[in-house]
Amino acid sequence: MARKLKSDKLLFTATLLLVCISIVMVYSASAAIATERWQEPYRFLFKQAAWVLIGLSLMPIVMRIDYRSYRQPVVIWTALGIVTIALIAVLFSKEVNGARRWMLLGPLGIQPSELAKIAIILFTAALLERRMERINELSYALLPIGLATGGIVGLVLIEPDLGTAVSILVIASAMVFAAGVSYRYVVGLIIAAIPALWVVIMTSPYRVQRMLAFLDPWSDPQGGGYQ
Repeated sequence: MARKLKSDKLLFTATLLLVCISIVMVYSASAAIATERWQEPYRFLFKQAAWVLIGLSLMPIVMRIDYRSYRQPVVIWTALGIVTIALIAVLFSKEVNGARRWMLLGPLGIQPSELAKIAIILFTAALLERRMERINELSYALLPIGLATGGIVGLVLIEPDLGTAVSILVIASAMVFAAGVSYRYVVGLIIAAIPALWVVIMTSPYRVQRMLAFLDPWSDPQGGGYQ
C-alpha cells in the first residue's frame, strides 16, 4: 500500500503563500520592461506561473522521497561534485550582461549557483548532525564547512554574482549558528566578512553603482533604482 503523504500544514501554507506572492512581485517588477521591449506585459508573469505549475506537479513525487536519504554521503558528495563541475563549466559559457551565470540545456536555462545553495545546505546539515557534540572544534567541525562553502562562494564570485555568493555564505552561517556554535566564532566571522565584502564591492564599479542605487533608489528611479 502506498505511503500516505504527511506534511506540516503551517509550513506548507506559508510556502504556497510565498509562491503566490512571488508571482505577484515578478509581474510588478517586470510588467513595464516587458511592455517596453516586447509589448507583452504578462510575458514574465506567464513564465513564472508555468514554472510554479511544474513545481507543484513535481511536489507530490518529491514528498514521497524519504528525507533521510539526503544525508547519505554518496548523495552529498555527488551533489557537491556536480555543482562544482557546473560552476566551473559555466565560466566558459557565453557572457550575458557582463557575467557568466547560465548554462543552456536545450530550451532550458540552468543557474548552477542556485543549485549550489541546495548542495551546501545538504553538506552543512549532514556534517553538523554527525559532529554536533564537537561543533566548537575548529578543525573538526567548522573548517570542513568553511572550506566547502568558501570554495563554492569563490566560484560564484568569479561569475560574478555577489548576491548569490552572499546568500550562500549567510545560509551556511545561519545553520552553524542555529546548531549552537560559540558566539566568538560568529563575531569573528562578521568582523572578517565586513572588510572582505567592502573590498569586493569597491573593486567593481557596477557593484558600487548598485550599492549607491540601493541606498538612494530615487536618485535613478528609471535605472538602477528601479531594479
